[in-house]
Amino acid sequence: MPIFLLLVLICYAAPASAEDRAWVPGECPASEATSRNESALLRCFAPAFVVEDARHSFNHIGTPAILFSGGHERVRIDPDTPAVFAEVRRDSIGGTAVLHLVYRIHFERLAFKPSVFFELHRNVGVLAVVTVREEDLEPLLLTTVYTCGCYRVVLPTTLLDEAAFPPAWKGVRSAGRDLPARLDPPIRGASRFVIRLTSRTHRLAGVETSASATDTAVDLPLREMRDLHRLPVDGRPGQTASFFYTRGLRRGHVRGAWSPIEGMTAGMLLLDPMLGMDKELGDPRSTGTRFYTSLLPWKRDVSRLDRFEPLLRLLKFRTDRFAAVPTR
Repeated sequence: MPIFLLLVLICYAAPASAEDRAWVPGECPASEATSRNESALLRCFAPAFVVEDARHSFNHIGTPAILFSGGHERVRIDPDTPAVFAEVRRDSIGGTAVLHLVYRIHFERLAFKPSVFFELHRNVGVLAVVTVREEDLEPLLLTTVYTCGCYRVVLPTTLLDEAAFPPAWKGVRSAGRDLPARLDPPIRGASRFVIRLTSRTHRLAGVETSASATDTAVDLPLREMRDLHRLPVDGRPGQTASFFYTRGLRRGHVRGAWSPIEGMTAGMLLLDPMLGMDKELGDPRSTGTRFYTSLLPWKRDVSRLDRFEPLLRLLKFRTDRFAAVPTR
């Protein structure tokens, strides 16, 4: 029997039944439900994440950890210690001031699956971005994307004027599943986005707005995004290091996250040998790398996620309509 076929049979020999699990951030206190404080906004809009088949540690949301051993630092994801890292980014869309509430989670690795074997690598992550209008703090968009910039999905809420939608908007399809064309907006302290991710690949499988996640729940502590630059080094008391490379050609990329097959095949053809490698979101002048979301080299700058307006125009959203305020 060919080795490749044997591997496929081994991977799918497990029982079909699976346990989905929800990772849920802490509740939004009533005292913060109307606050404009950035920390309160991050807590009150934090989404829950449901991952299929939580029997496997590679489907567990974890925390980046650094171990010093044998004279080297090794960066890994601890699947037994969940965390979501969050920050607020300020932006303007069509002259309308907005806040991007950014949430970042990471997994040990992508697990083997024939359709994505060329993407396999460690320390993979997912970003969820809730975009709210700064004036009234109403949620307008939910964006999800791998932390390598792949598989980006932008979904509007019913609080975004329909005139701002792309022509003939019917939503998008992800991981073989149709996603809602419009999302009900979460209400701080009462409901939240629930983001469902597939087993093994962690692709977006569904989104809903719910008062609670009904699956087996795990507490998901909320941490500051900047903590990723000051992780304790196990084996060197008192020392910290960054989750990202801080110098050289890999600056701004997640340490230990290179996807060799993808980088040396599609990456060489598309002029980026680090294609598929997870990275930091931010201004490339500070991070060292562009967080682009389009594979086409001539669209990389316009598809950057650290500034939304060029990307939304690329997707044919009417950015001049983001100021309109429908009734909730």
